[in-house]
Amino acid sequence: MRYAIQAVAALLALTGVGLTLAPAEGLPPLRTGDIVFQKTITNASDAIMLASDTQYTHVGIVEVDKRGRQLVIEAVGPVQAVPLEDWVGKGEGNKITVKRLKDLDDAQAKQAVANARRYLGRPYDHFFYESRDQIYCSELVYLAFKDGPGITVGREEKVRDLNIDTGAAQKLIRQRWKAHPLCKAKSAKSFDACYDLILEQTLVTPASIARDPRMELVFTSFGSDAE
Repeated sequence: MRYAIQAVAALLALTGVGLTLAPAEGLPPLRTGDIVFQKTITNASDAIMLASDTQYTHVGIVEVDKRGRQLVIEAVGPVQAVPLEDWVGKGEGNKITVKRLKDLDDAQAKQAVANARRYLGRPYDHFFYESRDQIYCSELVYLAFKDGPGITVGREEKVRDLNIDTGAAQKLIRQRWKAHPLCKAKSAKSFDACYDLILEQTLVTPASIARDPRMELVFTSFGSDAE
């Protein structure tokens, strides 16, 4: 049924007639500052999912604009703001989880979104490195709250503390290590030398944000897999 509706929407778009698709069945109206999670299919998604033991491989922050449109600001290369329904449609099975930071007031939510918007256009950080010239998804959400209203969501973890002994994680590291900015800066010319540096690197995962005890569950279509 969903695919039939999408086909109709595409046909109407060609004829200039608009059709708004429901982004997810039962999804309530969202608020500025809400955090949304999904599972995406990318080269890195399996590595992220296994490394942090989660179904969530992508995260964004919601903005409800002056016209009432629900947008998601995400770091996906480049950082961009997209309609909520488009964002949901990119996730596996159109599944979404929405969480809300307890006691977040309107002013703080707007500060977080304004700070996220500062990074619009920045390229995606494929190395999950703590540099702000390139941004990855959970880093964007983390910085939006930390540098906006001064709230820390999620937590920084060292790579060595994640489950990176999986085939997916090892394959990803081996594919990318020669171009890793940390290894280049430290002139690490062998995989082993670079790997030791990567193990000490800190990052913020979507799972750590989802598991923050200050987060309240607003909605999920992940069922028993929801965090």
